[in-house]
Amino acid sequence: MIKRNFKYMRKIIIVLIFLTSMAGAAMAQNNGSHPGAFARMGFGARSMSMGNASTSDVFGDVQGYYNPALTCWQEQGIFNFGYTFLNLDRRLNFISFAKKFSLQQGKQAAGISLSWLNAGVSDIDGRDNDTRQIGMLSTYENQFMLGTSFLLSEQFAVGAGFKLYYSKLYDEVTTTSVGIDIGAVYIARTNLSFGLTVRDIGAKYKWETSKVYGANGTVTENKFPVLIDAGASYKLPEELGSVSLVFESQLNPSFETKDTLGVTQKIKSDNNYVFKAGGEINLSKNFKIRAGVDRVDVTSDDFFGNIKPGLGFGFSKSFSKSVILGLDYSFQLEPYTKNPVQNIGVFFKFN
Repeated sequence: MIKRNFKYMRKIIIVLIFLTSMAGAAMAQNNGSHPGAFARMGFGARSMSMGNASTSDVFGDVQGYYNPALTCWQEQGIFNFGYTFLNLDRRLNFISFAKKFSLQQGKQAAGISLSWLNAGVSDIDGRDNDTRQIGMLSTYENQFMLGTSFLLSEQFAVGAGFKLYYSKLYDEVTTTSVGIDIGAVYIARTNLSFGLTVRDIGAKYKWETSKVYGANGTVTENKFPVLIDAGASYKLPEELGSVSLVFESQLNPSFETKDTLGVTQKIKSDNNYVFKAGGEINLSKNFKIRAGVDRVDVTSDDFFGNIKPGLGFGFSKSFSKSVILGLDYSFQLEPYTKNPVQNIGVFFKFN
């Protein structure tokens, strides 16, 4: 009997998850519930504290996550490790590497970035139809990225990022997907840069439930939104720091649903348009403070309803002429909860 209830409960859980995801998609204009949301929260304590406004930011340590073309300006190699403190048993972790390489005796240059973004929810209390506990459940999502960039002139670089997504919704219900990022950076002056990216081209989740339902299993596709980011960064005088601004267009995919008569209907989702802004001030050579704001949604009735303000700092210490070890911290307020998003990152730079 318990085994039979467990089978029924597994099916109920899958149905509820899919219904919830479809309902979220239907209300995308209000809450942005689209596949791959974990990959749009940000990457690393520095950028998250600066509102994720890093599309054109070449004046600090760069992340290929925001624009693969940025790595042409990462003179020192940098390893970055980050852990995020979230409520509701969620997790969000980062590992990345970025560096610029000279080509043809320094006349040309290229950049490379590698990153792993991991997210998930654990300690989900699974129970059968009689409320007996059947075990603790969990879900996870992963994004693996390889980014390459090329400096076409002293002022202009282009790049491409290749992403592999691997995610688990439930036992034996997993999916993989490939997405592509393309980007460019232009240095208009020594203190002014512009950046443009198109992210998550072609990315989608394809869920197959035949291992749970058998012959009654179905295949469901959930496409990712395509993100188009246009940004500008300005380096403040006297090495004081830098400020950045980004305008992001989130092109949300349409989806299909069936009415009570079983007729399939295609529903178009409204797009989202948001501003992001942030800055970094150098209090000393080794200590920086940061602030920013993410998701100022110009398409929402509640202009500041999804806003995510953030604060943070960065500390570094040189152990030799070629080795630097540092610590970054970010504190970010999250909509609809009193608990903040806190990220601690450790980085290691070398020549």
